[in-house]
Amino acid sequence: MPSNCNDNDEALATLESHCFRGSEGFVTFAKRVGLLLSTDEHNAANNDEFAEAVQYQFQDLMQHNSQQQQLPPPPKNLWVIKDAMSNGAGGIWIVDPFNAHEFTDEQQSVLHPQHRYIAQEYAWPPTLYKQRKCHVRVYGLLTSDGRAYVHKRAFLHVANEIFEYDSSSSLNDGRATQEHDGANKGRVRFEPSVHITNCCVNSHDDDKFSGEICVELDKPGPFSTPSIDSSRDLPLGDYFPSIAASVAALAEKSAAYVQGGQANNGFEYLGLDFVLSSVPVEGDGHSTRRKPVAYLLEVNAPPSQDTATGLPHAEELHDEVISDLLRLWVLPNLGIKSVSLNGWKCVFSPPKGSSVDVEEPSNLIVPSKAAILNKIRWAMFERRTSKMYESSWRKEEAGVACSESDHPKSHKCESEKENSIFDADSFVSFVRSQFPYFSDSTIISLSSAEASMGGNIFLESGGGAQVPRVVINAMTTSLMNRDRSIVGAKYLSEARKSIASLLAGSRSEEEGQEGNEDQIVIMGANATSLIDMLARMYCENGILSKDDEIVIASENHLANVTPWIKAAESVGAKIKWWTVTKCQQHQRNGAVESSSSVLSDLVNERTRIVAVSYASNIIGRVRDISSICSFVNQVTRNKGHVVVDGVAAAPHLLSCGSGTKPDWYVVSLHKLFGPHLGCLLGKRSVALQVANIEGHISNEKLSRKFEMGTMNYEACAGTIALNEYFNDLGIEAWRGYGDCEGVHNLSQKQKPRIMTTQASGDQVEERSCPLSNSARLSIVRTCIVQVETGLLNSILGYLRKISRVRIIEDIGDMKVTHDGDCIPHARNEQRIPIVTFVHEVIPSSQIVEHCRDHGVVCRACKFLSTIELWDEMNLTQYDGVVRFSFAHYNNISDIKRTINVLEMLEEW
Repeated sequence: MPSNCNDNDEALATLESHCFRGSEGFVTFAKRVGLLLSTDEHNAANNDEFAEAVQYQFQDLMQHNSQQQQLPPPPKNLWVIKDAMSNGAGGIWIVDPFNAHEFTDEQQSVLHPQHRYIAQEYAWPPTLYKQRKCHVRVYGLLTSDGRAYVHKRAFLHVANEIFEYDSSSSLNDGRATQEHDGANKGRVRFEPSVHITNCCVNSHDDDKFSGEICVELDKPGPFSTPSIDSSRDLPLGDYFPSIAASVAALAEKSAAYVQGGQANNGFEYLGLDFVLSSVPVEGDGHSTRRKPVAYLLEVNAPPSQDTATGLPHAEELHDEVISDLLRLWVLPNLGIKSVSLNGWKCVFSPPKGSSVDVEEPSNLIVPSKAAILNKIRWAMFERRTSKMYESSWRKEEAGVACSESDHPKSHKCESEKENSIFDADSFVSFVRSQFPYFSDSTIISLSSAEASMGGNIFLESGGGAQVPRVVINAMTTSLMNRDRSIVGAKYLSEARKSIASLLAGSRSEEEGQEGNEDQIVIMGANATSLIDMLARMYCENGILSKDDEIVIASENHLANVTPWIKAAESVGAKIKWWTVTKCQQHQRNGAVESSSSVLSDLVNERTRIVAVSYASNIIGRVRDISSICSFVNQVTRNKGHVVVDGVAAAPHLLSCGSGTKPDWYVVSLHKLFGPHLGCLLGKRSVALQVANIEGHISNEKLSRKFEMGTMNYEACAGTIALNEYFNDLGIEAWRGYGDCEGVHNLSQKQKPRIMTTQASGDQVEERSCPLSNSARLSIVRTCIVQVETGLLNSILGYLRKISRVRIIEDIGDMKVTHDGDCIPHARNEQRIPIVTFVHEVIPSSQIVEHCRDHGVVCRACKFLSTIELWDEMNLTQYDGVVRFSFAHYNNISDIKRTINVLEMLEEW
């Protein structure tokens, strides 16, 4: 645990806590803590009484010598259950093994099945006020600069009835009454007026109600002073260190869920309820010496703007707290008055270099958007914690030892992130919230049948992906201010940088935002037009001639095939086919063309172009581009150029990865969650050769040599925002999953310390997320692959069980050399989530029609694949293949519903 986490504060006192939903969740909780007794255990507990009752005395705020009295032993399994959706004293129960069964029956239980509940161990021993149980209402403040404050004045709220305890209580639990006869023998009735200290429970009895007692937290007492003046505010300074430690820990650990208020100098005003108690002084041989502590029960944000009683002294205290808040934070940020702490004391300041300490004004997020993101982060945290809880419970039931990380009650810091699990559902939930298609029900027109099933399942991302809200907004905004020479030019320039950042892969920080200087970004209408333009320039400028050869992978999309065949025909060059299967001979125009499934059989010194796919839009197998490039460079002595179609793979893997880069890498952004825009990344040295340019020329001007006409500036604006989407996704992935296997190691290896010097001379970290651009994208890639691999395995596992279904997939024949294959070494990156199949009875078009009728969006055709691939895969008898193409916004529910839809087909 990092040293700046406050769990190590000696003054911090915590209670074991559990969260659950409804009576079903209560049963799990009760089993885990041993609340549900068997009949024999129940009878034994009823008969387990001391021979002689012993009367114990509790510490009392008004009795100075009570700290030296003998305190009772802790109760056996006593808990406080509170409804998280209730307020005041509503929905609070005291539970022990005698009455736990009352909460387990779904039909009779007082627990609402959809409500969330918190179970907290009973704070023991309670420190009393005039022999009555009490709690302190403390006022706190969290400010947008990351600081936390506690006000010196507080209220003490007291129960009406005397809190009694003696050893004749068989469970030693301090209960109010117990039935001793009949069927209810042993049944406990916990009286609210004894255990519950809220004013709303006790104010009805004027004779017993203590009112709201004013407290001073900055004055020593009650045990460190000889006497207490009952006419003045009660001094509780002895408890302040424990209260301050809890508020500091709260500020630090909740920071990830209350951020984003810097833009408007926001703050959170808190009402915190603490129950007072004590713990033995560690290392002290005197057993009677104890240290005052305060256990945090709940936080109200904001607290009520009125006091519970309306009594003059209470209203005066409340007015003082509010006035001091205005003087401390509100007025200074309005430029009205200088900062004055008054009654507030700062108990926590964020360490230098944290995000709130260094955030630049230009990077501040709009508070309304920040609030939405905070809710999403909290929902993800809740789901992740819930899964950890369930996992550890299953291990306990199975008798498997649990590590500390299995238990949510270990109170780990958000920043610690050790040994947690990647929660694909939570990650996808965050992703889907960014896309109007999934988060706005008005976007899609649904039939009543589709609506009843939960809306469309989108499995056609391979044809064009859905678009995040940030991209849509950016493109819309650009249309509101069309200024070609200034605004448009800026969009174009920034779009090139965004594409380089997103698709260039790993790079050193010194290379800056534009990436490697030996790289240019060319933009056009789509991938097909860009490769066609490139092939024509190879011919026109003499790079490709009669004696040259072109190797084309048969699994290519026609976008990376047709232009090169035309180019070969134009200059008389020879075509060779790199096939997916062995022993294939292909003919075009009556001529037999060379072919092989091994690239080394095809490439020689005359090879000028090798056109391949990063991954096929039919087969989905990822190819090892680095190995292909290295081999071609070696054999051709760098005269052969590798042109990679990354359209199908980029939405899942982004760049071509590390290692030797291709000479040309083309993508279509409309399949990468962006606008309709083609992007071609090329090596500067190769681009100069193809464009036939000598001498110095800027990258911008060089790119323009390959582009025609005015660029689509709206698409450029969307491209910039697309990079922002992946950047935000990277930050979110790191915050939520930077500790996960694969992600944690990556973040540690690629976490640079980018420092900047402030005017004070202090060095602080510059970024809010301590990761470089390439590291953020690598984490995004890792999380996307984990999500999509789970989906892919699920649908493949199902389809392989259907005897009439044939999946179109790679069989491993395609290799770079005879000694090695051409797929990446990382197993989870060997296939993108594209699944194509045919059915031996049902036509592909009929399957798609059925799926669409039932809300599953998919497609069937040949997907502009080559006739060569169709021959190799023995698909000539089919009119097309069914294709399911997933993305990181799909979830396992989509797969389950799709399977259910397929099962409805006759003859399936």
